[in-house]
Amino acid sequence: KDMNHDMSSMKDMNHDMSMNTAPKNSSNTNDDTVFGWANASTPVGKKALQYSDLQALDQQQDTRAPEREIEVRLGGNMERYIWTINGKKFNETEPLEVKYGERIRLKFINDSMMAHPMHLHGMFMQLENGQDPSNIPNKHTVIVPPGKTITTLLTADELGEWAIHCHLLYHMSAGMMNKLIVAQVDKDSVSKNIVAQPPISEKGVNPHANH
Repeated sequence: KDMNHDMSSMKDMNHDMSMNTAPKNSSNTNDDTVFGWANASTPVGKKALQYSDLQALDQQQDTRAPEREIEVRLGGNMERYIWTINGKKFNETEPLEVKYGERIRLKFINDSMMAHPMHLHGMFMQLENGQDPSNIPNKHTVIVPPGKTITTLLTADELGEWAIHCHLLYHMSAGMMNKLIVAQVDKDSVSKNIVAQPPISEKGVNPHANH
């Protein structure tokens, strides 16, 4: 029996999969509304929450503007099946280095056609989503949609070497991973970093180990 290709039963399905976005602006608000893959299962008439809807449960203590910006460019090659941060696999890349106490902006730029949930161990990032600086939400994983840019703020308040990677673990294992080193700077040598071990609680447990 021939397969029935009559699609009339699907006439009510919304086939508008265009990647329309909200109007652009020059500020770091990450408030572009993404249509298509991001809200494909949202019932008709209902609103899919966007990052711009998120708010902090408690007021942020550090509302400083960032001192500098670190670009984290996400890429890959499906034919060779490698995934990269700033054009390099984990075994080829140089770690990201920040000073203890420094306030930085992490700018995630997705040059690929796949979404990447980027995960930082050890510290929470604050998602720049248009909320007041005291009200922006904490995130340890941010989803960076295909072809989009997401920015977060980070107070480097945990000494040590912390993994930063795509939480699609097959992307991580194929190279999309790096280290973010939080270090004190030797007063006698600006170029010499002293990396301390992560803090340990009285029970001998690193409180950030599961981030």
